[in-house]
Parts: sequence; structure tokens; C-alpha cells
Amino acid sequence: MSLPLLAAVTAVLLAQTPTTPPPPTYEIPTAVTHHVLDVTSGHFNYTATAEQIALKNDEGTVECRMFCVGYTKDGADPLTRPVTFAFNGGPGSATLWLHLGALGPKRAPMNDDGSLPKPPYHALDNNETWLDFTDVVVIDAPACGLSRLLKPEYASKYFGLNPDIQAFTTFIHNWLTIHNRWSSPLFVAGESYGGIRGSGLSDSLFQNGIALDGFISISGSSNFMTLDGMRGNDLPYIGFLPSLAACAWYHHKLSPRFKDVASLVTETQNWIDKEYGPALLRGDSLSPAEKEHIAEKLSEYIGLKKEYCLGANLRVNDYQFFTELLREDGLMIGRYDGRLVGKQEFKVSGGGGDDPSDEAVNAPFTASINNYLLNDLQVKTDLPYLNYGNLTQWNMGDGGYPETASRLRNVLTRNQHFHVLYCCGYFDLACPLNATKYTVNHMGLDPESLSHVSYQYFPAGHMMYIEKSSREKLHNDVKQFETECLAAK
Repeated sequence: MSLPLLAAVTAVLLAQTPTTPPPPTYEIPTAVTHHVLDVTSGHFNYTATAEQIALKNDEGTVECRMFCVGYTKDGADPLTRPVTFAFNGGPGSATLWLHLGALGPKRAPMNDDGSLPKPPYHALDNNETWLDFTDVVVIDAPACGLSRLLKPEYASKYFGLNPDIQAFTTFIHNWLTIHNRWSSPLFVAGESYGGIRGSGLSDSLFQNGIALDGFISISGSSNFMTLDGMRGNDLPYIGFLPSLAACAWYHHKLSPRFKDVASLVTETQNWIDKEYGPALLRGDSLSPAEKEHIAEKLSEYIGLKKEYCLGANLRVNDYQFFTELLREDGLMIGRYDGRLVGKQEFKVSGGGGDDPSDEAVNAPFTASINNYLLNDLQVKTDLPYLNYGNLTQWNMGDGGYPETASRLRNVLTRNQHFHVLYCCGYFDLACPLNATKYTVNHMGLDPESLSHVSYQYFPAGHMMYIEKSSREKLHNDVKQFETECLAAK
């Protein structure tokens, strides 16, 4: 075969040989847009920067691109203007909920009581945005929202209790450098599992030379032992009871003697300390008469029949309560917000369905975030925005219940300028308020350190900001918290 013919044949063969496509980079161009904010607290200009922050390994290879939107007030002094880094939880949740629920300049449309509005949906001006007192950076966790791992094998390096905290530590370090904000006052805010993340992150940042002024836990948990029951662990029943009572009160299943939710919650907390907690501790050693007494009082507080409470061995769990409280009405209550209800097919044991409080927010927030990113923030990408990532390989830690309360204690006792604000919804049946109280009261804090922890309560559920009055209160409470943190000596 002649050389020209050989070359021609080789060219044809090469052209027909399939080539391996390059691995995806999942890179999104940074989008910077300028806006005017006109709300009750004032009128000012701000800049929105939608970008990905690259996380690299020791060899300099990019493993993950974490997406965020940073909102900064134009003309503000970076030496005095705080930055609040915010995230949702899951694990596996993107941060559209806090982003378009409370913090950002736009919010998803919801009815004033937090119920599902009529479609179609698009983001509205948010009069309660935190931008009037802090710059805000909303962050999507790896593999959520528009954040992506570049290779599937990197999952074990990011999907887990400690790897996740390290990823957010690296993200914040890199963001501060890119945006030259190392000298700004700093806060973090986390919702739900964001309480686990935020508690550990506060300590991790401090260990890496980044001292926070404060941490805002929004319906957050930092110890799963108070949420997940097993034989011998009665803490979830202690943690959930006041919130079960609050929901029963809201749905008019309690005696008229209970005039308001706050006093009811306080009364149940006192009963837990004096009778219910000690009774659970005794287990099967309770006499039949003692069980009858506890069941009668439990029935009075949670609106279920005494016989049901006895049948549950004085331990009514949250999932039983969702479907049992309004069973005779053919309704079930929400997990994230016990005020909201959905219809049940059956009025017998075993019925149920999806969480009506989750269904109320899903469509309004999903439509709003996609429209907002595309049109207002001008984000150009073919990647779908993932409300929830597929984090099936998540590692909860070294065995037992995941908890970061110990790490939060570390920073509270070592950084005397650090403060924590817990924001809790009365009707939250995902991360109930008494579980948070229990965790803090068992952190081994000295009186001075404990004085740096404060609480605010809201007449709503897990996502308290979907209810108008609670959104307003959350804004005002966090503004006061951050202002007082910065003013403290």
C-alpha cells in the first residue's frame, strides 16, 4: 500500500474511532447584577453576585464547585458591614428556602398564614430582607442547587458530617479571600440540619483562624439523639411533647383553660421536669396506677384519648401524632408546620400521606428560584437547579447519633465574643423547640458562656418565615441580635 493511500485509510479509521468525551466541568459563568432595594427600612443600591467557588484538593485539582449568591450593599464600609453566610440543611437540601423565604431581596409568594397560594408563581419584593442590616451570602451545599461534584468518586470526601463542615469552612475561607472581606464582622445562619452544620462550622472556622461574631440557628438541631428514638432513648418524647401540645391547642383539641400557646408550652415543660421525664426514666417499673395518672395528664396536653396514650406506653411519637390528632376529621397535620393540614383517605390506623406543610412550599419556591436565577440574576447554565441532592452515601459520623453540640460548646467557651441565637417555631414537628432547649442545657456551659445563648419563639413551624408575622419577627430578632453582638465589648 502506498504511503498516500495508507495515510488516507488511517485518517478514515481515526475519524470512525469513537473518542471519550472530556469530563464535565460543571462550571457556571459568574453573573454580577445591580439592583435597587426599596423597603420600609430604607432605599439603597446593592449588587448580586451569583458564582461558584472552587474547592480544590492538595494537588490543585478542582473537586467541587459550590454555588452561592452574594448580596452586598453598595458603598458600605467592609470594616463595619457584617456578612452573614446562610444555608439550609437536609442533609441534601439546597438553600432556596432561606434564600427566597427570609434573607434575600426577593421572596417566594405565600399566603400570609403560610399556606399554598394560587399559581402561577414568581418572586416578590421582600420587605423583610436581611440586607438592610447585613450583607448576605446564600450557599448551596455540594451536589445541591447549582453546586456540583466534578466526579462521582469525590462523594466520600464531601458527603458526611465532618467532610461537609470542612467543605463549608473552605468555601468561606475562599469567599473571604476572593471578595476581600477578611476584616468584616461575620455570622453564619443555618436551618434544620443547618444547625448541625452551623454548630460544627462555628468551631471549625474558629480553629482555622476565622472568628465569628455569632451563629443563628433557625429551627436547627445539633444533636440527633433528641430527635431519633430507639429502645431506651426517651429523649425524643421529652423533646417533642411541648410542640405536640402546641399543635393540639392550635387545632382546638385542648381544654379552654389553655389560653395561649406560650403558657401551654411552659406548663408542659414544667410537667416534663417534674413528672413525665422521671416517669419515662422508670420504664416498666411504673405501677398501673402511675401509668394511668401519666396517661391522663398526657392526654390532657396532646389532645389524644387516654387509652391511646396507654396503648403507646406513654410514648406517642411524632409520626403517630401527625395522623392521629385530626383523624376523625379525615385530616393529617404537617411535620414541618403542624398548623397546616391535608386530607387523608382513611379514618383508621395506618392512613396518611405526604406532608401537607412540605407540599405548601414546594411549587412556589421551585418556580420562583428558577425564574429568579434566570431573569433577575441572569445566571446562564444548562444545569438544573436541584432542590434536593442525591446524597445517598452520607456518612453521619463515627457511630451513634450525629451531634455537634460539643463543638458549639468549644467555641462558646473559647471565644468570649461569640453568641448564639436559637429561633424556634412553636408548631415545628421536625426540630422541636424543647429538643433544642434540652441540648443546650446539657452542653456543660458555665453561667457566663450560657448567657451568650438566647432564644426567640414564633407562632409558626419549621420554616417560620412563610408566615407573615413570623417573617417580620425573624427579621427584627436577627437584626437586634447582630446589632447587639457587634456593640458588645
